[in-house]
Amino acid sequence: MNKLLIVLTFIGSAYAASSQLIEHHELSESLAEISGLELLNDSTLIAFNDGGNKPQLYLMNLEGKITKTITVLDAKNKDWEDIAMDEEFIYIGDIGNNSNKRSALKIYKIKIEDVLKKKEVKTKEIKFSYGEQTKLPPSSDSLFFDAEGMTIYKDSIWVFTKDRSTSPNGYSRIYKIPTTPGSYTVYKSEQAYIGKNGWLTDGVTAVDVYEDRFYILTYNRYIIQEYKDGKFKTISTFEFNSISQRESIVVLNKSAIFVADEKNPLTGKMKLYKVKP
Repeated sequence: MNKLLIVLTFIGSAYAASSQLIEHHELSESLAEISGLELLNDSTLIAFNDGGNKPQLYLMNLEGKITKTITVLDAKNKDWEDIAMDEEFIYIGDIGNNSNKRSALKIYKIKIEDVLKKKEVKTKEIKFSYGEQTKLPPSSDSLFFDAEGMTIYKDSIWVFTKDRSTSPNGYSRIYKIPTTPGSYTVYKSEQAYIGKNGWLTDGVTAVDVYEDRFYILTYNRYIIQEYKDGKFKTISTFEFNSISQRESIVVLNKSAIFVADEKNPLTGKMKLYKVKP
């Protein structure tokens, strides 16, 4: 979560294309700080707000209209940032760490069946800390431990970090976390190159996986990458032609992707965008 006015300069590149807007819809004020977005089924999206808001989940139709509000019991929204899903559970990433001062982060695990049937749901906790984070906070050239992107891949939770260091190296560190509730110390296992212009334009704000490809969102674009032989490779990049605080992405199918942005004094109300690659 960044309580900043996001002002971005959009810079084209040789391999970048413009994302084509199919349609967009204004979201309810209840989702003014939408940060997590997932496709629950063919007709239903699930979303939440980021840190400081109530521990609630919102079900929406594909036009962004809220159809149900669910309270997550025994949970606190300290800094919810992204949501992921497997066949049986959803996972809420309380993984935001802007100042790199958090030593204990959480992922809440909730049954999909409960979300569909109930208005209050119970959760189990997956707790983790970064093994390389030995100081709280680290020095200004080692601010590697903030994260907003999270997805499920190969039966593990993959967390993508932001590099907030004074001299960023351009990579998002990736940490793999078991889906089994418990406490874990995790270490970087992979990295994906995003760009060296700093967190404001090259920080990962959300991640989704579709057909073994990673859709990685930043404030000004999304990047499609493949993971093969232990390395990430960029397949294509799609840039947006407007200023927005985008923090949510989910792939509907080969022809459409949903992206959502927060309410912002400069860019206006929060919206749900359906775009074509």
